[in-house]
Amino acid sequence: MTTLTARPAASFWRDSHPSALLSGLIAVIIGWAGPNVLIYSVAQAAHLSVGTAMSWLWAHAIFTGVTGILLSLRFRMPILSTWSTPGIALLVTALPGIPFPEAVGAFLTSGLLVILLGTFPPLTRALQAIPAPLAAALNAAILLPFGFRALQAFGETPALVGAMIVTYFVLRQVAPRWAVAGVLVTGVLVSAALNLWHPTPAPLALTRPELVLPQFSLHATLNLALPLTLLAFTGQFVPGFGVLKVNGYEPAPGPVLRACGVASVGAAFLGCHNLTLGALLANIVSGPEAHPEPARRYTAAVWAGVFNIAVGLFAGTVLHLLGILPAQALAALAGLALLAAMGSSLQGAFQGMQAGSLAAPVVLLVALSGVSLLGIGAAFWGILAGLVVHAVETRTKAA
Repeated sequence: MTTLTARPAASFWRDSHPSALLSGLIAVIIGWAGPNVLIYSVAQAAHLSVGTAMSWLWAHAIFTGVTGILLSLRFRMPILSTWSTPGIALLVTALPGIPFPEAVGAFLTSGLLVILLGTFPPLTRALQAIPAPLAAALNAAILLPFGFRALQAFGETPALVGAMIVTYFVLRQVAPRWAVAGVLVTGVLVSAALNLWHPTPAPLALTRPELVLPQFSLHATLNLALPLTLLAFTGQFVPGFGVLKVNGYEPAPGPVLRACGVASVGAAFLGCHNLTLGALLANIVSGPEAHPEPARRYTAAVWAGVFNIAVGLFAGTVLHLLGILPAQALAALAGLALLAAMGSSLQGAFQGMQAGSLAAPVVLLVALSGVSLLGIGAAFWGILAGLVVHAVETRTKAA
């Protein structure tokens, strides 16, 4: 695998391509149709106002958009920033009962902790030392459930999803750059033809952020700040750097961690939790469908940042529009957009290890199992288990 390093500044417009713009748009659509709508679960569980939830989404979109653009242009690599999805899952149960200003104080504390982690050299060296086949296995485990969900969607609406699947594989043969675009267009047209969507007027209105003055408490620090920091690291940064490594990119972890930490601090004042390195969606902007030339795929991440900012400004309107498209179409779009990344990750996981090694299969199985111990998700335990097996195999062979 060829590792790309930062290269001299080049013209963004010269490096960009319509497929890069489209990949950035697809990444944002999938992100907003999936994890972003989960914020409503948090808002309902904690009895937050609609304005607070919209401010949360606004801060996430604007700060991650700016962070992704700056990091991608600096390193000339497709670095996507997003919020901590595992953190949202935690907040559904942990946030109720904690006053929101104290929660914001915990978000701020967590952002400062991430900045400190980014200045700790042993930690950044550990991230860089993860063997590429194990990172590929972890990435495959993250991606495969989206393929499974696409197949489940086919069982629910075979005509719609079947048309999208046929479109994808036909275009992969004649115009591979436009395969995902064709899937999106087919999904919209077939949904309309089968009367599977219900378009209604969507008011075009700017979303207004709300400033929240943080308060600090030991209870919120222990129950929110520390778990959120751990989940951001184990659930987003570790697999996020793994995705980049699989696709041939190895940015210095320290600056990425510090940039995400600084963005998290700023977003916290508007009610948003940790902003991290993208993992799942990063595959869309870092794979061959984003741009035929790896050195120019950074432009796809820049476009994703631009679209994220634009969408964030009109968060309420965009969420309304996404609700028009059936869930099965969105599931099929995500699964097909990530199919090539699934194949390359599986290939990298099993071709890169020595014959008979079980390290990559262990990563895959544990990460796919969904097991959660000590409040830490399966992705972390999967890579940890794989590293242990890899170390034992290496020591046994050396002996």
